[in-house]
Formats: sequence, C-alpha cells, structure tokens
Amino acid sequence: MASDGRRRSDSIAHPLEKELNASARDILDAIQSGFRARVDVKGKLAELHLYRSLRELETRGLISELQWSDKDGDPDFFLKWRNRRLSIQCKNVRSGDTYRTGARSGQFKVELQKTRGGLDPNTGEKTRYYRPDEFDIVAVCLFNQTGSWEFLYAAARELARHRKHRGRLEVFHPVPRHAAAPWQRDIRRVLDALSD
Repeated sequence: MASDGRRRSDSIAHPLEKELNASARDILDAIQSGFRARVDVKGKLAELHLYRSLRELETRGLISELQWSDKDGDPDFFLKWRNRRLSIQCKNVRSGDTYRTGARSGQFKVELQKTRGGLDPNTGEKTRYYRPDEFDIVAVCLFNQTGSWEFLYAAARELARHRKHRGRLEVFHPVPRHAAAPWQRDIRRVLDALSD
C-alpha cells in the first residue's frame, strides 16, 4: 500500500511488504511502537552499514570471501585477509549511557554478551559471556551516541577479561569518542595487527 493506505503495485513494493502483506508505513509504524523491535532494527542497520564498508574493501581487492552471517552462535561476518580467515562481531554502543567517573569518564559503553545464554556442560561457565576466541574483531557502531553510522574496531584478544570468568570477555567495555588503543577507526589497522 502507498502511504495513504492504497496498495502499491507489486513492481515497486519491497519484498518485505509482499512477505508481510503490509505497507512500508505499517511496518515502520509497528517497529516504532516496539522498543525491542527498534533495538533489533538498529542492530541490523549497523550490520548493513558495516557490510557496505567491508564490501567496499572487497571490491578494492583488500579483503576476500566476505560473508554476512545470520546464524545463531556465529559471528556476524567472515572474511579473508592475507590468506587468514577472520571473523567480526558487530555491536552498537549503548544509548545515552556513558561512564561518569574516573579515567573512563565520558566514554561510551558497549555490551559484549549474547542475547541468550546457558551453562557450558563441561565447565559450568555461563555461555552468555563471549570467549575471546569466538570472534577476531569487534566492530562497534557509534550511532546510538553520535547519530552517525560510524565504527571503531578492536581485536577481541585486546579486550578486558571478565573478573570472575577469566576465560570470557568482560560484559561492558569503554569505547572512546575518538580512536585510542585498542580502538581503531580504520579496520585495516586491526587486520594488520592480527596478521602479525
């Protein structure tokens, strides 16, 4: 349907409008009315913008075998850099949430844990916490704080470990407003470091 309620012709309707038998306006209204839906859409939009950025690197021949994954338990992206297979997890900084005191004051926060969790049957550790070997790079989108689909990147091996579960990553990590170790504006700097 068009924005005035009339159905648009199938030739210009988005495939999702056809699949849901709803207009783009109705789909957007439904998303707007649900906090969780908006959070999910922002996550997918961050992935889309990251994909476009990575696709540009692939087009220029700097990376190869780019794959965008939507499988539970997998990182969001896989790629090849200098004959090494690497993975990327995409996250958004938290909305309106910054560190308020100390050396981290004013820095953004990113939450690195899975949506769902359980217990590892072998170790008894909580599986909601990421292991540092579950992905190579975290790409953090700054949109929730800056209104811009821009990213900072860090190698997972450089991130703080959980205080109680040493084999897992800490849940909250400070993200600077501008690139500062271990965060880089250019993903190629992180890729280079991982290749060494």
